[in-house]
Amino acid sequence: MFLCSTLLSSNMEVPNPIAYVATKLGVRVEEVNFVFCQCTALIYSYLFRWYLNPRWVSPTSRHLAQILLGLSLACVSFGWGVFHILLGAGVAYLMILFFNPKMMQYYVLVFTILHLSWVHLYMQVRNAGVGNLDYIGPLMILTVKLSALAFSIHDGFTKDEASLTKLQKELVVRRYPRFLEFWSYIFCPQGLLVGPVCFFSSYIDFIEGKNFSRKVKDENGEEKIIFDEPSSKWAVTTKLLFTVFCCIVLVKVAPKYPIMANVSDEVLNRSFLYRFGYLLLSIEVAKSKYFTAWVWADAINNAAGLGFSGYDKNGHPTWAGITNVDIVKFQTATSLKMLIDNWNIRSAKWLKFVCYDRVPFSKRFFTFLLSAIWHGFYPGYFATFISAPLFVSASFKVRYLVRPYFLSSTQLKLFYDVITWACTYISLAYVIVPFSFLKLDLTLKYFNSVYWCLHILCLLILLTFPSKPKPGKHKSGEKTDQNGLSTPHQGDYAHTNGAPSIRDVVSDTQGTEGRKER
Repeated sequence: MFLCSTLLSSNMEVPNPIAYVATKLGVRVEEVNFVFCQCTALIYSYLFRWYLNPRWVSPTSRHLAQILLGLSLACVSFGWGVFHILLGAGVAYLMILFFNPKMMQYYVLVFTILHLSWVHLYMQVRNAGVGNLDYIGPLMILTVKLSALAFSIHDGFTKDEASLTKLQKELVVRRYPRFLEFWSYIFCPQGLLVGPVCFFSSYIDFIEGKNFSRKVKDENGEEKIIFDEPSSKWAVTTKLLFTVFCCIVLVKVAPKYPIMANVSDEVLNRSFLYRFGYLLLSIEVAKSKYFTAWVWADAINNAAGLGFSGYDKNGHPTWAGITNVDIVKFQTATSLKMLIDNWNIRSAKWLKFVCYDRVPFSKRFFTFLLSAIWHGFYPGYFATFISAPLFVSASFKVRYLVRPYFLSSTQLKLFYDVITWACTYISLAYVIVPFSFLKLDLTLKYFNSVYWCLHILCLLILLTFPSKPKPGKHKSGEKTDQNGLSTPHQGDYAHTNGAPSIRDVVSDTQGTEGRKER
């Protein structure tokens, strides 16, 4: 009793275990906090899948478990920032419930973007940067969830099945979310900190076990529904091993080649080739940060049973349903479109769903604009998003004119692929580096140091190379794509499709979709 009284009456503070570990390891508290929360989510996901399985536990119990852990992790990770999550989600939920579904989706989108923008600007004025693992990232995810849900409900209440696009049919919601369903979706611990975003229709199927239900025919030819839940052990194990590898690169290698050194005197005083070489190396090791976060989060979702995407041709289960980055396709991309299509996949799907497929004109312009605002207002972001359409347009123009000359043999095609891979790799590093610089003076300093060479090259290509034919039909009736090549396929994420000229970047008209009154 005396010891307890002495401790309570003294000014000694109870040590924070996370701060203690961070001090011992020499890292930031936020980083230890992030690792702790993700490890907790991983362990919980396994327990959630096996002990709260939808075969023997009600959806209500699963929703309550998701809310309790998600809210706890949010309080630990964001502190008072959790009120931004509660405020933004609460206001949007009221809009969804009480506003007319014909226009409700626009109010929700505008509100969530304005709320996110206010936080972006507040942090920017405070000079807080973007690497603090604070609540901005989760608030960006929340913006995606809420606006996508609003558009899904709008489609469900104002459109019939025939008027929906393929993506709209996938995401459509034909009833209002119940209270527990909504907050379980918002605080889903598997994707709370860094995503990837699971859209509402898929999330409810996961909670109710419908993602593992499928129809089969018995020996009498009658259809019946069976519950087929394959193991995700292999997917989770491989993704966790890759996460460990990326963590090692992030901790041991990335600090030796910081991106900010690209504008340091030590690098700028070297030769042009050395500066470009250092840029490529620094960008490559910096990718480990995103790979670590996204692949780890993907493993957490798979451990809970989220992300099952069917079976491959050999009958093995695949778990790429909510993957945010396809590492192999991204690292081996031979075009900027292929590269963009395999990076931040879930956000690209959101942009297509709420913007590209809905605006009646200048589709690519408004989609890039929404993406830029969603990321924040640092000049470095806008430098990248303004440059991206220019580079994509130029790359498609070159592809249309040059690629046919390399298709006559396997060797020539391989040579072409190697060259285009190298050009894509260099272009990515060149155009993405302002994302880390953030500030305008540093961005201009870097581009001046490399003489704006790739910007000038892209402008020359767009101004001097012949224009591509617009999509249409040859005289034979064979369909052509935007490259003038005979193919019926276009990219899944149309906002990243290449534009044939500068004009097409800011002008891409298309008829509006028919609407059915409620």
